[in-house]
Amino acid sequence: MSTDDAACDLLVFGAHPDDAELCSGGLLAKTAAQGRRTAVVDLTRGELGSLGTPEIRAEEAEAAAKVLGLSRRIQLGLPDGGVEDTIENRRAVVRIVRELRPQVVVGPPVEDHHPDHVATAHLLRNSFYLCGIKKFEPEFPAHKPGALLHHFSSRAMKPDLVVDVSEVFEQRMAAVRCYQSQFGARQEEGSTLRIASKDFLSSIEATLKYFGSLIGKPYGEPFTTAGPLPVEDVVGLFGHEPWKDRP
Repeated sequence: MSTDDAACDLLVFGAHPDDAELCSGGLLAKTAAQGRRTAVVDLTRGELGSLGTPEIRAEEAEAAAKVLGLSRRIQLGLPDGGVEDTIENRRAVVRIVRELRPQVVVGPPVEDHHPDHVATAHLLRNSFYLCGIKKFEPEFPAHKPGALLHHFSSRAMKPDLVVDVSEVFEQRMAAVRCYQSQFGARQEEGSTLRIASKDFLSSIEATLKYFGSLIGKPYGEPFTTAGPLPVEDVVGLFGHEPWKDRP
């Protein structure tokens, strides 16, 4: 069961290897740099991916974990293209959360182009509630994290918070580039595969620049939350330099 060595502060769930890096890599890198423990759970091995193989992607995921300074990376082994919000999968998620006991959990948004991303979002929302129910999986002591956040995706979003990732931008992009089978592959002529486009990583950078501009920073990662976030020090929250000249 949970020990100090197993516990983490931030836990990110991704449907496929590279999802966490693409959409939460800056948050992961920044949290680790602050001396906190971070972990990623990949729900599938990405075996249906048009590029690479599960074995190659596993090696790339390990390399990216080192770049980000992750404390743990867990492969759940669910079928790619078949992630579902089932009671069995809820039990698996609850057990992981109770083992690692994070303060914050991050996952995909509920609106996305990929069915595995959408299913992961619903799975996390329902499991998040069950994490705090003592009689659900009673052999594992209940633990409900303080917040469940949803990262950005291919759909437009209005964030509830934006994390300044400017200082770790190069690090988070280096982690993304560890997935050479996905983003470094040469696009075949006539292919419409978005991730193989030479402009794909540039589009990720542009997205981070846009959200960074909303908070007066070079780069930012946006997140949403289903419920209000508790704040004890409103003046302290808005009292830092970028906000002093804002209306």
